[in-house]
Amino acid sequence: FRFLCLDLPLCFHLAAMASSALRHVAVFSRPRIWAAHRIRGCAAQAASPEAVSKANEIIERTSYLFIDNKYVEAEAGSRLSVQSPADGRAFASIAHASADDVDKAVRSARRCFDGGSWSRQAPEARAEVLRRVASTLRTPEVVEALCVVESRDCGKPLSESAGDLGVCADTFDYYAEVAPGELKPISLPIPGGDGGAADFNARTEREPLGVVGCITPWNYPLMQAVLKVAPALAAGCSVVLKPSPLASLTCCALGEIVAAAGAPPGALNVITGGPPEELEGGGSTGQSLIDHGLLDKVSFTGSSGAGMKMLEASAAKLRPTCLELGGKSAFIIFEDAEEYLDAVIDWVMVGIFSGAGQVCSATSRVLVHKSLEAKLMERLLAAVRTIKVGDPMAKGTVMGPLVSKAQQQKVMAMIQQAEADGGKMHSLALELPEHLQSGFFVPPTVISDLPATSSAWAQEIFGPVLAVRSFSTEDEAVHLANDTVYGLANAVYSADAARRARVVSQLKSGVVWENCSQVLFPATPFGGRQGKSSGFGFELGLAGLKEFVNEKTVVGTNRPSYSWGIYSSA
Repeated sequence: FRFLCLDLPLCFHLAAMASSALRHVAVFSRPRIWAAHRIRGCAAQAASPEAVSKANEIIERTSYLFIDNKYVEAEAGSRLSVQSPADGRAFASIAHASADDVDKAVRSARRCFDGGSWSRQAPEARAEVLRRVASTLRTPEVVEALCVVESRDCGKPLSESAGDLGVCADTFDYYAEVAPGELKPISLPIPGGDGGAADFNARTEREPLGVVGCITPWNYPLMQAVLKVAPALAAGCSVVLKPSPLASLTCCALGEIVAAAGAPPGALNVITGGPPEELEGGGSTGQSLIDHGLLDKVSFTGSSGAGMKMLEASAAKLRPTCLELGGKSAFIIFEDAEEYLDAVIDWVMVGIFSGAGQVCSATSRVLVHKSLEAKLMERLLAAVRTIKVGDPMAKGTVMGPLVSKAQQQKVMAMIQQAEADGGKMHSLALELPEHLQSGFFVPPTVISDLPATSSAWAQEIFGPVLAVRSFSTEDEAVHLANDTVYGLANAVYSADAARRARVVSQLKSGVVWENCSQVLFPATPFGGRQGKSSGFGFELGLAGLKEFVNEKTVVGTNRPSYSWGIYSSA
């Protein structure tokens, strides 16, 4: 057993203690751009030797299960190898939790919730813990080290990892700010007169939902975890976090950061393991978690196919399940955008090449007015040729590798199929040094003249692959954008506000960006349109907090002596 009080790094303790004396007053009174796209200068920086050394120490110390505020080995010491996406070599390992390990984590969370050490704390007290977490995630030494861990683990450049850390801190601060007010009881209006307001009162109380299993993906490892963990903790829930085995390392460190900030044992437990890796005797860590009968809710981010499995596991228990799934988002560009083509090109590239295209909301289909198509393609391809693809740890890298060999093979197969279907391919020629030749790189690729029947047009690719088609009329553009099973996000670019409003009202997605792409704020709810294959439920915003809250209706008399008298005269 690795006990937290002996192993927590001093910087985590000091950052948490320092922030306890500070209150972030009106911290969200001004807009905050989604941090992944507001940290621009970081791309020019390489990791310092001190940051690399600190990252190695964090990995060595934290790559275990985190249960009851302690790092523990998995049953029988079972481990999974962690490969570097940049060169394919193993550089670490994580614990492979058994069904018994999962049971310990869930029961720990259940004890914490039912015992009230977290769930019955005042929302203001929980908010102070969240603020201390945010402060730690802004400590330069912590940021540098966790950026190195994240970039080595999932392959994104250091600049993107730094942006993600900013999002994490902002999100903890946001829920610390809004949760206390949102969780207060609300008085309800009732009719006046006798038998109404003269005799009765009514209110709703907002209570923590319970024990939540959070299963998160590998494309934004820490950030996706925080988008669930922060509102769940703010609401008073206890959480069992299970990150993807392809990128778990920063999530392993999150447990001790939250504990150092003052969360009691069981408030946040972190377990690691498969699928796809199975346990001895069958099954997987993730399956053991979603099958557990003591979970009150499951919140999942991942593929639509995996989302169906989450629902299957929850159906027999009638357990609420939040699903943030895939997308095949369109970016509609009208002819009046020509005057702003530099900005248009930049947003198009942000929409598909950030995260090497491994983004559920990626605007991977560009629909451009036919009068602008030739000019847009010329400028777009020129910009694509400037993307520096390479080592995520190196100075100036803009795009790194994909997360795994399997993902690389899947994306390359989709590109090959698109070419076989008649698409015209425009790919950046990669020039990788010898030590990166075995990495999981895919060149930024633009496909034109792709038939709408091609799987590359219709299916989520989850890689740096952009398909471009033209349209003639506004109605045609809207039809092409909506012609998909998905409903997560879309974007529209036009100088005409009335046109944008018309198009926005017709797009069948949970999010629409006007004259931009991939921009979100802590207060903006993010989720798919119900009835489509992008899931249901929300992350971010007040809607993200409500995912972890039970509303209870309370109706009472104004006087203990009052009754309707229906049976008192009998």
